[in-house]
Amino acid sequence: MIKINLLPVREWRRREAVRRQISLLFLSTLLLFVTLFAVGVTYQQKLQNRRAKLRELEARKKQLVFVEKKIKEINAKRKELEVKFEAMERLQEGRTKTVQVLDDIVSAIPIDRVWLTSLKYSGSSVVLSGVALDNHTVALFMRRIQASPWFSSVKLTSTSLTRKNEHQLTNFALTITVVDKRGAKVKKNGKG
Repeated sequence: MIKINLLPVREWRRREAVRRQISLLFLSTLLLFVTLFAVGVTYQQKLQNRRAKLRELEARKKQLVFVEKKIKEINAKRKELEVKFEAMERLQEGRTKTVQVLDDIVSAIPIDRVWLTSLKYSGSSVVLSGVALDNHTVALFMRRIQASPWFSSVKLTSTSLTRKNEHQLTNFALTITVVDKRGAKVKKNGKG
């Protein structure tokens, strides 16, 4: 069968142009929707990735908060142990210091010429009293004590003469200032 186009050529071209424009409009709209859909999917994917990363960072933050809490606990325990060790070191130092101080006092005593009757040692000073044959022996004892590196000063607080078994003896009392291990005077309140 043969078809005969009865429409004029111009109208046919105009219809063809309208059909092309409609097709172009339809394709453009379709392309626009496809592009918008692709952009939406891309942004949705990015949003999901960022939300997942945010959840991961929040979980990590919770772990770090736990770790930070543990670190603070450990630091507190460490400080407590350091305080205890410092106290132990001070006690150990005080123990050896006491032994050194008493050893120096005993070493300074002139044998068979001085006898101690009392000794009181309290942190920064030693107060002692005793009996000596004479004043020269007391002076010798004081010079020997002064020569010790553990003592900074020796003060004679009192002397008196006494008789025992027909011998004249000298009663004396001394106050000795003790220094700490660095050689600085220790004050009565215990501060260096």
